Amino acid sequence: MQGIVIPITMVPGNSTIHRMNPLPKLLWTLGILALSFSTRNIAVLGVAFLIGLLLVFYSGITKAYVRVAMILFPISLTLITLQSIAPAFPRPWTAIVGFGPFTIYQEGIYSGISLLLRIMAMTTWAMVTIMTSHPSDIFTSLKKIGMPYVLNFIFVMTLQLIPILQSEFGIVLNAQKSRAMKGSGFGAILPSMVPVFVGAIERVQQLSISLESRAFGSSGQKTSFRQVRMAFSDYVALFLGFLVPGAATYWVIVDKSLDWSHSMVFSPAFAITLVLGATIGFLIFVFFAIRAALSA
Repeated sequence: MQGIVIPITMVPGNSTIHRMNPLPKLLWTLGILALSFSTRNIAVLGVAFLIGLLLVFYSGITKAYVRVAMILFPISLTLITLQSIAPAFPRPWTAIVGFGPFTIYQEGIYSGISLLLRIMAMTTWAMVTIMTSHPSDIFTSLKKIGMPYVLNFIFVMTLQLIPILQSEFGIVLNAQKSRAMKGSGFGAILPSMVPVFVGAIERVQQLSISLESRAFGSSGQKTSFRQVRMAFSDYVALFLGFLVPGAATYWVIVDKSLDWSHSMVFSPAFAITLVLGATIGFLIFVFFAIRAALSA
C-alpha cells in the first residue's frame, strides 16, 4: 500500500511557509491559477513552476511533493505526444517533420510544452498550500473573511477526503493480507473497493449525526479550537498576492507579443527527441505500474 499512497495532506514542519497564515497562500495559488490559464507563454509558465519548486524545497515538503509529481508528471507527458500530432490550435499548422504515419507540428510542440508547464505550475503551488497548511487553519481563516460556513466546511472536507480514503484502503488491505489475500499493489485494490465505499457511506452517516448533534445548521456564533492570526508579514504576502499575480495576468493578456506559438521554431531533431522522450517516459511509467501490479 505504501507504494501507491499519494500524500495530498499537510506535511508537519516549522518553516516560514508553514507558519504563514493560509489566506496569503490561498491567494497566491489562485493568482497562479489565473495566470496559468491566461497565457501559453512557456517562459512565464516556466518561471511560475520554478518559483513553486523553490517554495517546495524551502518548506521541506520535497519528499511528499516528489511522490505526487512521480505520478502526475509521467501522465502529463502524454500531452506532448498527443499535442505534437494534433495541436489544440486553429489551422493551418506548421509541419516540422514526418514521424512514421504522423506529422509533428510546430504549434503542437509548443502547445504540449505549455500545457505540461501549466499543469506542473498549478499543481506545485497548490501542493505548497495544502502541504503546509492545517485544514482547521484554512477553515478558520476562511471563516474570518466571511466565507459561508457550509461552503467552508465542504471545501475543507474535500481537502481531507483523499487522506481519509487512503487510510480506509490501508486498513482493508491489511485485513486482506492477514487472510492470505493480496495486500499490496494494484491487484489488491479492486477487491477492497466495496468495503472501502461501504465504510465511506457509514462514515458519512456518522458525520451527519455528529454535525446535527453539534447544531451545525444553527445561525449562532461558530468557534474553533485553533486560533489563526494575521501577522504583518502575512499582510505583506497578501498584498503581494493581489499585486504580483494580478499584474502578471494583466500583462500576459494585454501583451500579444508573448504568444510565441508561431515565432518560436523547433528543429526536427529537437521535435523528434522531445516526442520520443515523452512517449518513452510515459510507457516506462505504465510498465512499472503493470509490473508492480503483477508482482504483488
